Amino acid sequence: MTGRRFGLSIGIALVVLFAVFWIGATIWFFGDEIPDWLQDRDWVADAEARCAQARGQLDRLPQARDLKDLEDTDDQADKLADRANQIEASTAVLAVMTADLAASAPDGNDGELVGLWLGTWETYLNDRLDHAEALRAGEDRQFRVSVERGEGVDALLDAFADRNRMPSCGDPLDIG
Repeated sequence: MTGRRFGLSIGIALVVLFAVFWIGATIWFFGDEIPDWLQDRDWVADAEARCAQARGQLDRLPQARDLKDLEDTDDQADKLADRANQIEASTAVLAVMTADLAASAPDGNDGELVGLWLGTWETYLNDRLDHAEALRAGEDRQFRVSVERGEGVDALLDAFADRNRMPSCGDPLDIG
């Protein structure tokens, strides 16, 4: 009987050590840090407020996604031009927003992360303008975004904004 208890004790000790090892390895390897986490939470709060302000401006503009029905071919060119105008107007609002964010960007590692994110915003804004140009040329197509690091830039914008708790700073989803 003592041999069984000893074996059971050894078995329990091994299970506990195994669990402690994996918990420790997980904490050590992954840590509690998020790779794109900005330490300057004051900047994050200011950025979220600035992005929310831009979203409010976008909400007051006509939405390009609301003019998708182009069944009537008589005025298709006019509708495409209207959509292009709406995209350009909303892109101008977003360009001012990103310029404001760049002007106030933090220093150090946070500044590098923000710089990369704003570079992604620049690509996204250019994609929007390319789409408006295609609409003006009569091409009624789905909005396409560039791909960076294996993902669409809209997803990268959203991921960074989500990780840093800046929900208003992601893709505005106004084109459709």
